[in-house]
Amino acid sequence: MTITRNYQVSCDGHIVDCLGPYKATTNDASITSLNLCNEESCLRSFFRRGDIFILDRGFRDVINELQRYGFVAHMPESLLENEHQLTTQQANRSRFVTMCRWVVEVVNGRVKRDFRLFRHVFNNRAALHLKNDFRISCALINKFHVVIENPPEALEYVRIAKDRLSLENHLATYVEQANLNRRRVNFQMINSNNPHLDRFPQLTITDLKRLALGTYQLKQATSYYGEHIRQTGIYSIEVNNTLDDDVPLILGLNNYLLRGRIKSRHVNSRTYHTYLLISKDDAVANTLDTIVGYCCSCLIGKRTVGCCAYIMTIVWYLSWGRYNDVTAPASALDNFFQEYDE
Repeated sequence: MTITRNYQVSCDGHIVDCLGPYKATTNDASITSLNLCNEESCLRSFFRRGDIFILDRGFRDVINELQRYGFVAHMPESLLENEHQLTTQQANRSRFVTMCRWVVEVVNGRVKRDFRLFRHVFNNRAALHLKNDFRISCALINKFHVVIENPPEALEYVRIAKDRLSLENHLATYVEQANLNRRRVNFQMINSNNPHLDRFPQLTITDLKRLALGTYQLKQATSYYGEHIRQTGIYSIEVNNTLDDDVPLILGLNNYLLRGRIKSRHVNSRTYHTYLLISKDDAVANTLDTIVGYCCSCLIGKRTVGCCAYIMTIVWYLSWGRYNDVTAPASALDNFFQEYDE
């Protein structure tokens, strides 16, 4: 099997060069390394020392080589040995990378959307003209595609991200020290219709985008919510009204703690705990300042630059979804297949 991949994309969505085809067993790092060794390749002839490469984790084995040639490379952080979560600083730096790298995913989507030939496995018999076909498709996209521009809120998101880059997640530290993921006695099961949640802020979509620093997590929230109400029709949450006396003062006063449990979107048997520290202060009611802190037990759950999709699911529903008559996506398919008793 052959594969065409590993192309460079500029910040506005123009494809600078496309490489390949290569054997399907050749990874991104190996492809990049091969082109770095070739002085006539685009990597060596077009790019200059000091140019910045925004990469994914598949390039981790070639980062040092890129740096030796004078390039600046950034990619999401990887787990430290014997750890199950990124640290707050690692997760924050990873969010900085994904805030820039989304352009690549947009271009990938355009290639598959506009050229059906590249949506499926390419027949080896056609591999002789595979590279030409792919280069032509990239040229057509460059000629006719809409230039990708930053959204109007981009500068605001960048400012927020920079301000929160070095911000520690004190709630995550407390959750670990108090071992809250394993404790049940202080948490009471409620549902989203409980009067207690009347204090939860009612936010706008603009507020939610500002919390996530983008729209990706917001788009995921609807699907996650749907998965959790299909069985009972109720969105269940756990609440702790009175924090223990040993809670550090850095978490503030006059707050209450919400805990949610959400299934992983990658592993069916895995469940993540999400925590929200909510202020009872009327002065900040129905604003983002009501959300004092948040954390999750997922890989990137400690970050303070934006939030993970699991946190966003709970915030989205409690602050916006339950006021707007939302339904689970594709709910019409739930009873599509009729079950027959044997």
